[in-house]
Amino acid sequence: MKSSAPAARWRLPRFVLVAFLTLVAVPSPGLAQTPPPDLANLSIDDLMNIRIVSASRKEQRARDAAAAVFVITHDDIRRSGMTTIPDLLRLAPGVEVAQINANKWAVSVRGFNGLYANKLLVLVDGRSIYALLFGGVTWEAWDLMLDDIDRIEVIRGPNAAMWGGNAVNGVINIITKSAADTQGPLVRVDGGRSGEQAAARYGGSRGGARYRLYSQWSHRDESLVAPDVRANDASHSASAGFRLDWKTRPDAFTLEGDFIAGEQRALWVNFDPRTAAGEPFSNAVSMTRGGHALGRWTHTLAGGAALQIQSYADLASRHSPVGDYKRKAFDVDTQFHTAIGAHHHLVVGTAYRFSRERLDGHIGVSLTPAESDSSRVTAFVSDEMSFFATRMAVTLGSQVQHDGVAGAGVQPTARVMWKASSRQRVWAALSRSLRTPSLQQRGIHVEYPPVRSASGLPLIVFFQGTPTAATEELVDVETGYRVEIGTTSSIDVTGFVGHYDHLQTQEIATAVAFVPSPRILVNTSFSNKLKATTRGLEVAGQWSPAPAWRLDGSYTVFHLTPHPYADSMDPTAAMQDGSAPRTKWQLRSAFSPSPRVTLNLSFIHAGRLEQLQVPAYTRADVNAEWRFRDGLSVMAIGQNLFDAAHPEFGGTGSVLQTTQVARSAALRLRWAFGR
Repeated sequence: MKSSAPAARWRLPRFVLVAFLTLVAVPSPGLAQTPPPDLANLSIDDLMNIRIVSASRKEQRARDAAAAVFVITHDDIRRSGMTTIPDLLRLAPGVEVAQINANKWAVSVRGFNGLYANKLLVLVDGRSIYALLFGGVTWEAWDLMLDDIDRIEVIRGPNAAMWGGNAVNGVINIITKSAADTQGPLVRVDGGRSGEQAAARYGGSRGGARYRLYSQWSHRDESLVAPDVRANDASHSASAGFRLDWKTRPDAFTLEGDFIAGEQRALWVNFDPRTAAGEPFSNAVSMTRGGHALGRWTHTLAGGAALQIQSYADLASRHSPVGDYKRKAFDVDTQFHTAIGAHHHLVVGTAYRFSRERLDGHIGVSLTPAESDSSRVTAFVSDEMSFFATRMAVTLGSQVQHDGVAGAGVQPTARVMWKASSRQRVWAALSRSLRTPSLQQRGIHVEYPPVRSASGLPLIVFFQGTPTAATEELVDVETGYRVEIGTTSSIDVTGFVGHYDHLQTQEIATAVAFVPSPRILVNTSFSNKLKATTRGLEVAGQWSPAPAWRLDGSYTVFHLTPHPYADSMDPTAAMQDGSAPRTKWQLRSAFSPSPRVTLNLSFIHAGRLEQLQVPAYTRADVNAEWRFRDGLSVMAIGQNLFDAAHPEFGGTGSVLQTTQVARSAALRLRWAFGR
């Protein structure tokens, strides 16, 4: 129920407001508007030939990657009408996305979902946004400007041989556009039931360099705890940034940076024993701040070989009812790829990452030690060997890493791709991946406020980390088949079996204490006493029944079988289902009856979350876009049309209140010149 406490007043940072107004006011004489490409009019062959870099850390066609790959293109992003990265990831098969409340999401690949899904590595232009303290991504802190995203590459399955620890179940790489592709001004305004968003960008050139400046403001409205009952969990954020690209053959340089600030009512549990009985969830505002600077140099040699060096530094902080968190990180990454003879393509690289993370807990929460320095050194090598006149490609690779938390580890992979014909591909992979324990898994301590038990005695629950937490391990086998049927349809099928060991459990011990008074103590601690086997099938297809009409669909089946250790005292381990639906399907339609009109319809179904007791739901979204002259377009958007409200996740009641996602409608105005 909505709290009666007054809402915190949001004030847009003055520098962001000035930047926003400046960008809107920048004149653009002489720039001609270029109509955006409509992907509904592209052939299936064009879609299959989209080039990616995340699967092997070198550019290749998506159809030739020996991995389960899906690309969310810029046109997919624009047509969806969505305004957040987690919502966009719903478009990818095999990705589980559940909104917890108005500003929190659970996002994972192939199970093990949660507030911080610790087996998924997320990158922005190759920069990791995985937080070691939590063991996951704080999605609310990454309010990216979607207009500047070129594509989102989703790799389902382990890819630690290329990207290192925590790339266990998948890798998501959000790749932004070059400044050369964002020339001229752009203004976009969204407004509706679920919130508002305003974005502005200006791209220009100076000499041989291309640049862009951008700013964005977002407001997300409250979700619901019950129909027509608001949850008081609204959020706001503002961001500003830049990107600079220039080329002086054979070299290319990129420099970028941004700053993001936000406020959220996150509905954390109230650990204060003085007020918890009357206010179980905190009404206080959480504040997030963050920024980064990244530089990249690419040198191309004769024969197509290339050397790339990338380095970045980022800062982040969060003030919340749970505690005050700060992070400083620095990373430098080098990679080199070259052809050796006619049958080998070698990719090698090294990386060093340092981070300092600190959590000063509030009442009931602490971290030991409060501040930790972590460093990781990695080296990888991958050799793609071609046979039978390039019809077969065999890739052998491995990454060796050493960090101060988990020590040394080796993460190898072996992959094979067989080109059965010009339009058929068969592939298989065997991989080993590791998940490093998070800092909170090793040192967190939480004391819940006492409650009265059924016996009448006070019940006090403690939750604590384990300094000796082990590294989780996955050995995974995948196989896939891709076929293009003429020029109008394609099918992509992937099957997988994964064997996990040393998975995290929550071991429970109960005791009765009599000093200073009789009470029941329940001590819960992290351990690693679970094995599990996962298996699943992922099917995705595309069909163009007419030149201006495209259908995309997918169906996934996921099953997890837990195997608790004999001495495990975790009562939920034997019921573990990965917090993921057993089945999920989606169907999307993009139809352009004229060059200026596009109609989009999508249905997304997620099965029941058995362990979390969340019912199945089907989400229906509809939008229509009209593109006028002079770069102006209008889009009418309807989302979650089947239900007035529905829950998507549960099981976080010990730390966070879950709410329901409401039906919404919005209107988008977009004005763009240039590219």
